[in-house]
Amino acid sequence: MKKVILASLLVVMSAGVYAEEGGYKAGEAPPPQHKQDAGYKGSEDTGQTHIDQIRDFRPGGYVTLEGYIVKKQQGDTYQFRDNTGTLPIIAPKKTFDGKTYTAEDKVRVSGKVQGKGDKTTLHVTQIDKP
Repeated sequence: MKKVILASLLVVMSAGVYAEEGGYKAGEAPPPQHKQDAGYKGSEDTGQTHIDQIRDFRPGGYVTLEGYIVKKQQGDTYQFRDNTGTLPIIAPKKTFDGKTYTAEDKVRVSGKVQGKGDKTTLHVTQIDKP
């Protein structure tokens, strides 16, 4: 009887060891670059926002764009470009968070849309690498 109880106790205690899996496994290859979705999640109709789309957004709407800061215009105003066009952005020094970007660095900018049509600007609240 003691042997049966001891065997049952060992089985119950070792079941937790077999159940623990997960974590990082070395040797698994990441997905190829053409299958990576750049961090966009959601339904299939959700895509990346582009400059040509935000010109019709309501003022005050919050958006995130990926592209390049191509040049500084004056003060905190910069020219931002993606594959659909260019847009002036207003990016205070604190939004750069002490980092320096060049025109060759792809960045992700997030902020509020101001104006409509050709007078659209983006007041940036955050800049980082995609």
